[in-house]
Amino acid sequence: MTKNEYIDFIRNSLQAVDKTSRFHPEQVAAAMNVAVNTVFYEMYKAQPRVFAKSMERYTVQTQLIPVNSSAVDPRYTAPLTVDIVDLPRKTGGVLEILQKTLIPATLSSVITYVPVTTMEGEQFYGSESSLPSNVVGFSWSGARVVEFWNMSASQATGTVLARYIPQFKSYASTDNVLLPYGQDQRIIELVRQYMGVIPPKDLVNDNADIKANG
Repeated sequence: MTKNEYIDFIRNSLQAVDKTSRFHPEQVAAAMNVAVNTVFYEMYKAQPRVFAKSMERYTVQTQLIPVNSSAVDPRYTAPLTVDIVDLPRKTGGVLEILQKTLIPATLSSVITYVPVTTMEGEQFYGSESSLPSNVVGFSWSGARVVEFWNMSASQATGTVLARYIPQFKSYASTDNVLLPYGQDQRIIELVRQYMGVIPPKDLVNDNADIKANG
């Protein structure tokens, strides 16, 4: 279903917040975003290896841009166009950088991408120790950018394939939302729980009907 269809389905299944109106679509979308993040987190914590194998459909192409392309300390980044689901792993929400073969393809052109923390990347950047020339470290700090360490200018040519999960809020209204397999009902139940703790409008004490004395 599209993002709008999910929001409408849940919104219409909830009890009206007062006698005349229902929850605002943005309230439902915010609750949906939290629920989706929670379910992905639970799935990863339960079976991290199985989780990684089931995420193949979350693959996107992103352009590499240089931060420092010097021969001594090569460093590149790839901007992300969406907010992504964070996970309790070394590279957080970035699941994988897929192997990229240069053109023309030769044995020496195959790159191996290794997950590193930002701190580990900084240790390679500007230090005497280094990774092998065909090994590139990648890290993610929680922002909309992936950092690459030990990447040469020729290796950074063109695009790279990244695997990460967009947050629900990052989908456009008419986009088909990729929810975790078999977790639709669990997500909907979580949203209903979240929305159930929001008091109806006619029970909210906003002092609107209190008259000032004297």
